[in-house]
Amino acid sequence: MTARTPGQDPVSAPSAADVDHSAAVTAAVVDGSVLTPGAPLRTAVFDAVRADRDGPVTHELIGLTGHHRPAVRRTALTLLTELAFNGPPSWQGPIEAAAARLHDPDPDARRAAVRLLVRAGGTDRARTALDTHPDPATRIALADALLFHLPHTPCPPGPLRTDPLPGIRLAACIAELRAAPEEEWAALDAQAVAELAALSDRDADRARILGSRWGDALSRQDRERHCYATATRLLTGAAGAHGRRVGVHLARRALQIWRAAPAALTPHLAALVRTAPPALRDLAVDTLCASRTATRLAADDLAALLPATHHPRSDTAWTITYALATVDDPRAAPSVHARLASGAPPAGAVAAVRGLLRSGTADPTELVPVIRQLLRSGDSLSVLTATAMSDDLGPAAAACVPELIEALRAECALRDAQGTEWATRRELRLVTALGRIGAPARAAVPLLERLTRESRQRAGYRALALSRITGERHFIESALRSPSRLRRYVPDRSALFEWLLDHGGLTPEQSRQLRDLVFTLPSGMQVFGARAVWRNEGPAAAGELLAVLPQYLGDDLFGPVAMTTLAAMGEHARPALPQLRALIDRRTRLPHHAGSDDADMNADEQLLEAARQTVAAVTAWPRSPPAAS
Repeated sequence: MTARTPGQDPVSAPSAADVDHSAAVTAAVVDGSVLTPGAPLRTAVFDAVRADRDGPVTHELIGLTGHHRPAVRRTALTLLTELAFNGPPSWQGPIEAAAARLHDPDPDARRAAVRLLVRAGGTDRARTALDTHPDPATRIALADALLFHLPHTPCPPGPLRTDPLPGIRLAACIAELRAAPEEEWAALDAQAVAELAALSDRDADRARILGSRWGDALSRQDRERHCYATATRLLTGAAGAHGRRVGVHLARRALQIWRAAPAALTPHLAALVRTAPPALRDLAVDTLCASRTATRLAADDLAALLPATHHPRSDTAWTITYALATVDDPRAAPSVHARLASGAPPAGAVAAVRGLLRSGTADPTELVPVIRQLLRSGDSLSVLTATAMSDDLGPAAAACVPELIEALRAECALRDAQGTEWATRRELRLVTALGRIGAPARAAVPLLERLTRESRQRAGYRALALSRITGERHFIESALRSPSRLRRYVPDRSALFEWLLDHGGLTPEQSRQLRDLVFTLPSGMQVFGARAVWRNEGPAAAGELLAVLPQYLGDDLFGPVAMTTLAAMGEHARPALPQLRALIDRRTRLPHHAGSDDADMNADEQLLEAARQTVAAVTAWPRSPPAAS
C-alpha cells in the first residue's frame, strides 16, 4: 500500500515494524533507559542514525525535544549530543532543535540544548546567542561549551575575559591558562582568583567543573608547584566561600595528576575537616578519602570525625570508614561492623572487610551472622558480597556452609533451567568460597561432585575446592590432565599448582605443564603462575621470570602480582630494580583506565606502594646472618 502526495511519486507507507520501532524509541526516551550504556535499544538507535543521519530515528528524537515533560526533553537533547560525536561538521536538524530549546523553561534543558548546539556544529548560532541571550546561566553554559567543548575550532578566550559576568570571565581565564606564555601566567592567575571571589550563589554548583578545569590547565603547562600554591590560597579563604569549594576540587584534581600532591595539600584539606561548616567539611573529607596517601596522612583527623557523623549509615561516616579500613587502619573496625549489621551492605563492603583482615581487627563473630543473612536474602548483589566476604574469612566462615550450599544449589538449578552452558560468576564464587573454608565444608562435597559437566569446571574451580576440602590431590591432577575448552586465552590455573606445591609438590609432567602455561603466551597465567614457577624451580628460573615480569609492572591489575613474585625472588630480582625505581620516581600518575580519575589515582597509589615494598625486599638481600649467641 502506498501514500501519494500531489505532484510527487508514490512513497511507501510506514510498515508496522517501523511504527513499532518508533514507539520503542519513544518509550526508551520517556523512561530514560536509552541513556543506559549497553542497552540494546540504545545500540539500535546509534546503528540507525549511523546508517541514516537524517532518517526517521533522528526525526523522532528531534520531535521529543519538544515533549511536555522536562526530563524527556533533556534525555532527547542529551542523546542527540552523544549521537553528534564523530558526525558531520554541521548537523542541521539537531542544530535547529537545540536553538529552539535555548529558551526552555527548564534550566537543565537549556544547558543540554547548549551542548547539543555546539556539538552538532552550530558554533555561529552559539556565539550569537552568547551575545544576546538574557539568562546569565545560559550565557555561562554557552561560554563553557564554546571554550571547552568545540571539537576543532576553539573560541578565542581573550575577548571573554572582559565579559560582564564573572563566571564567564573566570572560564575565559582558565581556558587561556592552558596555552598562555609564561610571562602572562601571573596576570591570569591573579584575575582568575579575583573573578572567583566575585562569583554569586548561582555559580556555586560549578565548583567541581571549575576546579577540575583549572587543574587540567595547570597540568598542561606542567605547573605543578603553581597548582599547589593556587589550591592553598583558595583553601585558606583567599577567594571567599565559593573559592574554598573550588579549591577543594582543584586539590582533588592535583591529587589525581601528581604524586607529590597529597603531601603538599593534605594539611590544608585536613584543616577544613576540623573547622569548616558541614557541607564544605564533607567535601574535604571526600577528597581526602579518595586518595590512599592522603587518607593515611589525615587519618587522625578523619578518625576523630567518625563520632561526629552520628548515624552509622550516613554517607560521610561510611566514606571515612571505608577509606580508613582500606589502608588497614584498625580504628575503622567498629564502624565497619556496625554498618554491616545495620542493613544492606554498602558499596565497598568487601574491600573494607579485607582491610580489617589485614589489620587483624576483623571479628568473625560479628561478620558471620551478617554473611549468613545476606546469603539467605536471595538478592544477587548481596549474595555476591556475602560470598566474597566468606571467601576472605576462609575457615572462620565455617558456620556459613549450609547457606553457601543452598545458594550454590539454587544458582545451579536456575542456570540449568535457563540452559546456561558456562558457570556464572556467582557459581564460581560460591564454589571457591566453599573450598576456602576447607574441611569444615565437607557437607558440600556431594554437590560439588555432581557438577561434572565439562564447561562447569572452568579453570579448575571445582577441582580446587574439592582438593581443599578433602585434602586429596587427585581432583586437581585430573583437572590438569583435562584440556581447557577456552581457546581464546590461557586460563589462570596458578592456584591449582600452588595447592599441589603445598601438598607434596609437582610431578615432572606437572612442572612441564606449568612452564608451558607461564612462558608460552602472554596472559594472566603468565603473571599469576610465575610465583608457582619460582617456588617450584627457584633461582634456575630467575632469568626466564625476569624476561617476562617487568613488562607487567605498570599494569594496575597484574603489576602488584608481578611485584609479589619479584619480592619473593629477593636478590635474584635485582636486575628488575631499574624498572621498579623508574616507576617509583615518576612525578605524575601512571595512565590507567580503571573507570574514573579517582580509580586511576587509587591504582597508581597501590602500584607505588607495592613497588616500594618490592624494592625494600629485593635490596634487603642477602640478609645478615643471625648474631652468634
